[in-house]
Amino acid sequence: MSPMSPRLLRPTQNQHPEAADWANRVRTNGGTVSGSTLLAVSRFCRAIDAAGIRDLFYRMGIFAGSNLNAALVPLYRGPSLGGTQYGNTTETNTNFVSGDYSESVGLATQLSATKHLNTGLAPDAIPAGVYQSMHLAAWHGTTGSAETDPVLIGAHNGATDRWSLGTTVRTASAQPDSIKLGKTTSLNSTTTIQGAKPAAFLLGTRSSATSLTMYRNGVADGVSATSTTGIAASSFPFFVFRNNLTGTVSGDNPGFSLRMYSIGDDMTGTQVANFHTALSALNTALGRT
Repeated sequence: MSPMSPRLLRPTQNQHPEAADWANRVRTNGGTVSGSTLLAVSRFCRAIDAAGIRDLFYRMGIFAGSNLNAALVPLYRGPSLGGTQYGNTTETNTNFVSGDYSESVGLATQLSATKHLNTGLAPDAIPAGVYQSMHLAAWHGTTGSAETDPVLIGAHNGATDRWSLGTTVRTASAQPDSIKLGKTTSLNSTTTIQGAKPAAFLLGTRSSATSLTMYRNGVADGVSATSTTGIAASSFPFFVFRNNLTGTVSGDNPGFSLRMYSIGDDMTGTQVANFHTALSALNTALGRT
């Protein structure tokens, strides 16, 4: 009897436990994950672990997998796989259809004013020490050029308790991106762009009750802003692609896609840069240019 080929005796590359768990949840939700995508997500999870930032995430969506059902399954739902999980098991979908999603692009709004996702996670559901020093992040594709102020992710109790990440599109003037985290005025990016915005990774982080910093593509982009009256958490869950304004959908839509979003604890500049590097490698592996 001929000996078995050494190639067949070698184990396949181990899947990262959290990537494998995500893939199982995708299948439960009616989606599938290709071998190449599972490998890319495993590598991403390992990069996050190596950077020492895994426990900073309370929720992260990567909009990956075979179909819309797959894209609606978040990768992370808490600071650890075995610990407390936050928000909905899957994103609650309002009006997105299968044609709005492809793995090489992400999930796109297609100029609809009604399409959004509900994470089920409100700022006041996050431990108090975290929501006072937290981050919001999203990687958007190229926006349309309509005169709008799109919100990428947001949850507002009203005029004062504001938690959102967005941008501004104007054809007549160059406009910034902006972040709000708690009772504070918006912190705008130094970079301003006229008309359609190119794809970018935006992250705003509050390192204390009085400090807020904006990052664009992994680099600090904006002078730190200070809180005016302290921080109170919104009881309304975060919407993605829109703002949840006291239970009502708000925010404009020039037409854009998202490749990911995250909600979690605050980050240092080095941690943001490492996060951006890991996401860039994931985007490349998924064909997102």
